[in-house]
Amino acid sequence: MNEITRLLMVAFGIGLVIFVHELGHFLAARWCKVRVEVFSLGFGPRLFGWTRGGTLYQIAALPLGGFVKMFGEEREGGAQPAPDSLHAKSVGQRFLIYSGGVIMNMLFALIVFPIVLAVGVPMNEPVVGDVAPGSPAWHARIQEGTRILAVNDTPVQDFLGIRTAIALGSHERTELLVQSPGSAQTRTVALKPEFSGAMGLYTIGIGGGIARDLSIAVAPGSPAERAGLREGDRLLRILGAPEGLTLEEGLAHAVARGAPLELEWEREENGTGVRGVARLEPQARPEAEAILGVAPEFNLIRDLRDSDSMRAAGLERYDVVLEANGRTIRGEFDLLLALLDSTDGLDLVVQRGPEVVRLESPGLDAAAARALHADLAVGPHVDSARIVVRAGSSAESAGLQDGDTIAAIDGRPIGRFAEIRDAITRAGGGSVRVLVRRTTADGPRDLEYTLAPKPWGFDYGIGFQPAMYTYQARDLSEAVSVGLASSWRFLAESFLTLVRMFQGNVSSDNLGGIITIGVVSHSWAGLGLAKLFFFLCMLSVNLAFLNVLPIPVLDGGHLAFLLIEKLKGSPVSERVQSASQIVGLVLVGLLVLYVTYNDIQRLIAN
Repeated sequence: MNEITRLLMVAFGIGLVIFVHELGHFLAARWCKVRVEVFSLGFGPRLFGWTRGGTLYQIAALPLGGFVKMFGEEREGGAQPAPDSLHAKSVGQRFLIYSGGVIMNMLFALIVFPIVLAVGVPMNEPVVGDVAPGSPAWHARIQEGTRILAVNDTPVQDFLGIRTAIALGSHERTELLVQSPGSAQTRTVALKPEFSGAMGLYTIGIGGGIARDLSIAVAPGSPAERAGLREGDRLLRILGAPEGLTLEEGLAHAVARGAPLELEWEREENGTGVRGVARLEPQARPEAEAILGVAPEFNLIRDLRDSDSMRAAGLERYDVVLEANGRTIRGEFDLLLALLDSTDGLDLVVQRGPEVVRLESPGLDAAAARALHADLAVGPHVDSARIVVRAGSSAESAGLQDGDTIAAIDGRPIGRFAEIRDAITRAGGGSVRVLVRRTTADGPRDLEYTLAPKPWGFDYGIGFQPAMYTYQARDLSEAVSVGLASSWRFLAESFLTLVRMFQGNVSSDNLGGIITIGVVSHSWAGLGLAKLFFFLCMLSVNLAFLNVLPIPVLDGGHLAFLLIEKLKGSPVSERVQSASQIVGLVLVGLLVLYVTYNDIQRLIAN
């Protein structure tokens, strides 16, 4: 029943925004005494409708928008238009009619924003969670738990607004007003954003925080749900996780192995705390890519920050850490675990260019070990073909081992890890011959295997809930001022997004259509009506901006023709209008196809 309720809320919400837009055209037409023949929500065949006052009100089959059909929209030669037809009205009246939808969408946002802000809107806390090593935020020493109060002097209430403000702001300098964890003081941090090819926009390399009580999100029908876990359960411990890792790190460490996962959890039932242990069996992802199931070693120092412990350790940028205190470094958490186990001294073996160097330094307590690791941007060594074998993969089944070096595939030499994927792609999903170089006690050996790539990827259906809070305006004055600022901000962001796309600073892959709108509204509807209506205000502002663009077929195209008519003193010829309408229809159709393709790709990726 909850799911049905959410779907009904989504349908009502999106329908409401469309209705508000078309109502604007309808009221403006009636105000100017133009007869409205059809008021439609949706396009295509009529599902049902009724006629009243000479107007057919209908619900149509395709819920991709709506339209208001006015009497006399199509001019008929040189005949004198009837008094209640559209073309009998002045340029100013027609301008009002065509801009009525945009005006109503903006009024909707200006009225509803203050209401929901006064009631209280659940938002992602503007608090930093993970900081990507090597990123601008990492170099600026922004810590996990830092609260961001403003971006480029614009206050932010939601973490999502931080990312947007950075992506659409200056790419030479971004200023953050921040409050460090445990401090009441604020300070300004200046950074230079970097373009992320994966995200298709400029970023500083920060993620949102997780819920303070470590409550979890559970995907419906997932292994986590089948194991008895519920949304909101609190995670206490990862059984079998290496000692010294945080819960986040322990969960990531266990999930990366693709092995069964045992968790200790806690929840409130009937006023008392209940604890239990859940065992999650990983579920294969049917859409996973067919691969060999190997990964590069995670031991390259891509970047580092200067510190006393860093100077004492003697590490340099682009060192490859082979061993730490006798422990071979291959996996993502291997170096951290070795550092945490270095109280009696730190002994590192690194490859520095063509040489292998031994580095020795004093021991580290847990805090110092974590501080040193935080100053290292460790990443995959993709310039090597030395591998780590994934559990349950084709490579493991065939007998490949961690530390093997792939020398050739199907007779072609392999020098870098990226060339392994290229070779699998060339094979078209068929079996491949893999030549492996393995170091043994008797020296290096060359071994050949035949491997059939197979889908590899697992899902547990579990994650930490994001850090949330309820933003509520202190009084009506603040609700109105923040509502006005939000309306203007979302309008400006719509414009800047278009500009940045033309400049190549924001990828068009970030565009979404009706599917993305439905997914986001469904997600936000789960947080309550206030959050849903907050999203509908954003959607309404974006719809207003989209419709005012000077594209034939859209309202902005009609407004552009009216401005030309006013300047030249006569209407644009029917031939020009008809040709431009066809061009506009094609452009809008291509845009719909493109954003729908993006939507589908996003759904598959998620």
